[in-house]
Amino acid sequence: MKRNYIFDLDGTLIDSMSAWDNIGAKFLLSIGINPPENIDEIYRTMSFEESAEYFRKNLGMILTTKEMIDKVVSMVAKKYEDEIPLKPHAYDFLEKSYKLGIKMTLLTASEMVYVLPCVKRLKIDNFFEDILTCTQLGMSKSNEHIYEYAAEKMNYKKNATIVFEDAPHAAKSAKKAGFFTVGIYDKSADKFKDEMEIICDIYTDDFSKLTF
Repeated sequence: MKRNYIFDLDGTLIDSMSAWDNIGAKFLLSIGINPPENIDEIYRTMSFEESAEYFRKNLGMILTTKEMIDKVVSMVAKKYEDEIPLKPHAYDFLEKSYKLGIKMTLLTASEMVYVLPCVKRLKIDNFFEDILTCTQLGMSKSNEHIYEYAAEKMNYKKNATIVFEDAPHAAKSAKKAGFFTVGIYDKSADKFKDEMEIICDIYTDDFSKLTF
């Protein structure tokens, strides 16, 4: 049976997490709200919709979800369009998998408006059958059903699908949904390394070390 892959983007395939450093705090400060100390830990696990709801309910934000997304996008989009690189050996792994006939989907918490220019610049867009976002699906990666939905949408059988993630909340959801899960090390999640080694079926710091 041929395998199928569901890939996260940020921190998994591309080295983009520095673009998000303190983004929750920076966003709130830009609209005149003093952020709580742990805001970026909270923001990290949420979809844009969940973040907007949290900011409105707990911090008094009056922007709509679209206005918030537009504001955050304006803070990161240029880096995605021009600067952010692939992780080492990620292109080779994708190309090899594509040539083997493995079907692949990108499932990202980022927004399509800057994801598409990024993957096109990096010349990896043609490797994927589809690109799905948390905003499109109305779920964050803290919800295990997002992986089931992505697999069903692409007609992927769960027992033949591998999920690639860098963050523990996402890897935990993929495992809870019943998927074989590969953890990709990212320096932004260094403090979660031990947790990722426990959660994931395989955990690696380099795509070239994957032998399946």
